[in-house]
Amino acid sequence: MSPSSRATVTPKLKSLRVRELTKRFADAAAVRGFDLEVSGGEFISLLGPSGCGKTTTLNCVAGLLEPDEGAIEIDGRDITPFPPERRGFGMVFQNYALFPHLDVSRNVGFGLEVRGIAHSEIGRRVARALELVQLGGLAKRYPAQLSGGQQQRVALARAIVTEPPLILMDEPLSNLDAKLRLEMRLEIRRLHQSLGLTTLYVTHDQEEALSLADRVVLMREGVVEQAGTPEELYAQPRSLYVANFLGYRNLVPVEVGEIRGDTVSVAANGFLFTGTRRGTLAEGGAAVATIRPKDVQVVAAGSPGCIAAAIELAEFVGDGFELSADAGSGQRFIARTTDRWAVGDHVALRLPPERLLVFPSEVR
Repeated sequence: MSPSSRATVTPKLKSLRVRELTKRFADAAAVRGFDLEVSGGEFISLLGPSGCGKTTTLNCVAGLLEPDEGAIEIDGRDITPFPPERRGFGMVFQNYALFPHLDVSRNVGFGLEVRGIAHSEIGRRVARALELVQLGGLAKRYPAQLSGGQQQRVALARAIVTEPPLILMDEPLSNLDAKLRLEMRLEIRRLHQSLGLTTLYVTHDQEEALSLADRVVLMREGVVEQAGTPEELYAQPRSLYVANFLGYRNLVPVEVGEIRGDTVSVAANGFLFTGTRRGTLAEGGAAVATIRPKDVQVVAAGSPGCIAAAIELAEFVGDGFELSADAGSGQRFIARTTDRWAVGDHVALRLPPERLLVFPSEVR
């Protein structure tokens, strides 16, 4: 587990188990045979593009949707038939879902009021929750008087004030600007650790998922494409889809040459290079070679063992430059470098074999 996000106090549940979950809308399956086991105190990110089934999965766990097949268990107890209020989970939504006519303290304490908690206890727990999210002085303000980041903190406080066994978050940071997203990531991680939360977190942002989670579940068309630690998914993608989603932006259709163990020679557009095999390849067959922009080395034109190219775009990105280089025959490479190159410069591109992954061509 990632030491950065694992809870440091005793969690309120031992395990969450989702078994063979399937949910259909009309004739289309939004989620198919989804399996997941979460230990108490873990932070799990469901990652993927829009329409991959991650929010549908979360809503089934929450009880907002009824699955067509499968079961959801907490500590070995089947809660699939339970409505949301009997599950007692905390939820944080993308749009915050605050009551505009209630002040911050009433918004945070609403769930406790519904449960019939004594007013004195509600006041104590609301005050503590607001202090935890650093909003102690804003209890009497209304949502319209708060910034987006403050509203999201209120939503977090409302989710944790009931001391739930499980927190469910659906794209909670997507409406915030870049600076606030970074601040709230730290806040969510701090709360997870300090309160012993177990968290299921939906996002389409790979950086968000990798930085927060103990394990990432990458979904595709309703199924799990790969699950593992952030380090495993980042360094060892099992498919071209996973690689491309996690930053392997250069995709080169190639013909497979000689295969020696995990090393494979490939050819494309008149140039030859060597990569690392992923999956089952056949000599003479079609494949796709892929590499992250930061791993493409831009060197002087004419360097041996490199691909000749011309810079067609150069963008300053803060810590360096992002280049688009035309290698001819319609093939372009994206590279990240700290060196300054200008549009029109002729360069050579070196693709380190250990960084260049070669996958079977996907037909899906």
